Amino acid sequence: MNELVSNKRNAYLIIGALVFLLLFAIYYFIISPLKEEKYSKEISVEVLQGEVASLKEQYNSFQASDVKVDNLFALESKVPYERELDELLLSLEQVELISDSKIETIEFNNYDGIIDEAQLAQYPVEDSLVDTETGEEVVEDATESSNSTEPIEETLEELPVSSVAEVALPANLKLITFNVSVQTKNYEHLVLLIEEIENLERVLRVDQITMNAPGEQELLDEELPTATSATIQLTTFFHNE
Repeated sequence: MNELVSNKRNAYLIIGALVFLLLFAIYYFIISPLKEEKYSKEISVEVLQGEVASLKEQYNSFQASDVKVDNLFALESKVPYERELDELLLSLEQVELISDSKIETIEFNNYDGIIDEAQLAQYPVEDSLVDTETGEEVVEDATESSNSTEPIEETLEELPVSSVAEVALPANLKLITFNVSVQTKNYEHLVLLIEEIENLERVLRVDQITMNAPGEQELLDEELPTATSATIQLTTFFHNE
């Protein structure tokens, strides 16, 4: 009789231990990762809200009628009245030289095609804006060539979209999002490139950085054994009256 009671007690202990292990596994592999993901997203939202608040403050200051001429010029340099893509591309060329890196392509959101290395001083004739209130695309034709009957390529990669486009921005504040594909000598030069971009006078937000796997040519290049390739998504702003 005592042996039967002992066996039952042992069985209960084993079942209890299994239940405990099962609950622990559920928490560790399911609940805990979800909590960490939620916390990470909350942090991202807070950072984004802080950036939007900063932009709103800059914009309100820019609109103030009693702003001095010097301050007005400085604010206009940060958030210009026009897209000023030529100045933007020139700034990226300067960053390229300072960081001793190579910008391979620049792909604008809602702009025609990709600007390659030989065309950094030019930008497409047809462009479009993202309405910051509705998130809808508004297309503007810059020249008569936009009426061309050439077929539109359907194989283009998905255009870059910034998370800022989902946030309500001040009226007339428009954004331009674009991808910059770069190749640097090493990781340190990539960090320098990003720092130089963030230090530009015009407001440029680094949305995300995607490290690219080295291609066959980079692997065979003995002079650049630590070459680093990455795609950087950037967002800049301008005031559209």
